[in-house]
Amino acid sequence: GNDMDKARDATTPETDRDAVVLRLIGRQSMLSLVPEADLRALVHQGSVRSFRERETIIAHGDEGRTVMVVLQGYVKLSAMTPGGREVVLEIAGPGRVFGELAMLNDWPRTADAAALSPARVLSIDGAQFVRALTRSPEALFAVIRLLSQRLRVTTEQVTDSVALPAAARLAKAMMHLAALHSHPVKEGLRIDLPLSQRELGGMTGLTRESINKHLAAWRDAGWVALSGRSLTLRDVGALQALLSDHELPP
Repeated sequence: GNDMDKARDATTPETDRDAVVLRLIGRQSMLSLVPEADLRALVHQGSVRSFRERETIIAHGDEGRTVMVVLQGYVKLSAMTPGGREVVLEIAGPGRVFGELAMLNDWPRTADAAALSPARVLSIDGAQFVRALTRSPEALFAVIRLLSQRLRVTTEQVTDSVALPAAARLAKAMMHLAALHSHPVKEGLRIDLPLSQRELGGMTGLTRESINKHLAAWRDAGWVALSGRSLTLRDVGALQALLSDHELPP
């Protein structure tokens, strides 16, 4: 977009670039709770990088000295099992922070991060990030909430794999993706994230064969429409009903 073109333009004064990045971080990001002077310093000294679709941002085992903030696009956080299967831990959208766990604990990176779409990411020095947190109890609690959310999602993935049948797990993933990034079309609700069936398997713990079978059945029932890498939810109510039949109360 034009905003980030300005941010990358070497002829644009640094203050203009910073204003663009601050606007892209947005009010919903936990970084908005950092004191304004600290946030401006983090942005000013941070670096903005652009990534192509599917390009690696960080890799498992890398040193974890920086914190990342998604400015534009979507980033897939994932890990590999010893058997070589991918587990999708999160899809991070604009304003979302990632990489904080390794930085706070001085660990190597425990997950891979790759651009799911063309993306722009702000990289912040970890030590400077921690200093800013110490000056803001609100931001510190926001980090605790972020870590708690990650733990809750991981717990949910484990319990879903035991308690939910395959169809309900896939329906849940579809609803999650639609909530993250979709737009209405004549046929229904089109998901704008280009996930492969292998990645859907990484979100749900299902095999590609199982995903194929369910998507084909839902297509025949008129619940979804498939076209290349595009997936459209034609009957959201049917998917919600399928999920509510099996979901445990919170």
